[in-house]
Amino acid sequence: MINMKIKLNHPHAKVPTYATDGSACFDLYCAEVVEMLSDTVTINTGLSVEIPEGFAMMVYSRSGHGFKSDTRLSNSVGVIDSDYRGEVMVKLRKDRLLSTPPDLRVGSRIAQAMLIPVNQVSFEVAEQLSESFRGSGGFGSSGA
Repeated sequence: MINMKIKLNHPHAKVPTYATDGSACFDLYCAEVVEMLSDTVTINTGLSVEIPEGFAMMVYSRSGHGFKSDTRLSNSVGVIDSDYRGEVMVKLRKDRLLSTPPDLRVGSRIAQAMLIPVNQVSFEVAEQLSESFRGSGGFGSSGA
């Protein structure tokens, strides 16, 4: 198990939790009441995190938001680097304005996240690249 330090910056901040033993992601919670008055809203989680070196935190939409209220993360996937120590914020976007917005009360689950290992790479400028079956074929070139 990986240990990640968190700092609660708001009186209503909630420690992330896994919904079930088999959950791939942990839930992030709303730290204050938010009303979705337009197509986007920025939500404070009340958390700062210390992501272990060699990892990144990936933030994803909750599937229930997409299926029940046509709402998703505005940037599709959030990437939080291990050297970031600021507050974790979540920006949601409604794809259909007439849909019922998700529940955004204090303690509501607003996103889900996971840690993934990352490797930094070095770059080597080359005059040529090795041949491959696909070559420089673009979209649809693999037969799909």
